[in-house]
Amino acid sequence: MTYYLIDYENTGENGLNGLSELGNNDQVVIFYSDNADKMSFDLHQRLQECQAAVEFRKITTGKKNALDFQLAAYLGYLMAKEEHSRFCIVSKDLGYEVLLEFWKDKNIKRIDTITAETQKTAEERSALEENLRKLIPGEVVELVLPCLGSNKSRQAVNNLLVKNYGSKKAGELYKKIKPFLKEKK
Repeated sequence: MTYYLIDYENTGENGLNGLSELGNNDQVVIFYSDNADKMSFDLHQRLQECQAAVEFRKITTGKKNALDFQLAAYLGYLMAKEEHSRFCIVSKDLGYEVLLEFWKDKNIKRIDTITAETQKTAEERSALEENLRKLIPGEVVELVLPCLGSNKSRQAVNNLLVKNYGSKKAGELYKKIKPFLKEKK
C-alpha cells in the first residue's frame, strides 16, 4: 500500500495530478486549511472516480508551518500502524527534507505530484517485468510480479512458489528471482 500525504496548501490541485493512476491499494490523505479549502468541479470528479481511498484532514492554522507539523505527526502515526507501506509526501516544500533525512531508512519520499511517483512506479515495474521474463517462464512472472510490488515477505513469495510448483522447482525459481527480493524482509 502507498499513502500519499498531500500538502494541499503548498501544491493545490496540481499535487493531485495522477489520481487516476492509483489503485484500490493506495490511500490519499489531503491536508488542507482555511487558507486552501477550495477545489474545482474537475478535481471533485477525479476524486470520485479515483480507486484509492481518499481522506480529508482539515488542520488548524494560526501558527507558522501548522499544516507541515500536523502532516508529519500523522505520517509518524501511519508509519507505526502500517510499517510495510510506502509513504509519499506530496509537496514542493523542501522543509520536508529534514523529515526524510530523519527517517532515511524508511520507505518515504517527497514528490511534487502523484504523477511523479506513479510514472516512476510504472517504469520500474516494466523494467522489473522485462528482467524477470529473461530469467523465468512467463506464467511464473505473472504469479510472482504482484508479490514483488506488495508488502509480502520473501518467505511469502517462496511459499507461493512452493504451493504452485513444488519444493524442487520452487527452489530453482526462487534462486533466480532472489536478487529482486533484497528489499523485502
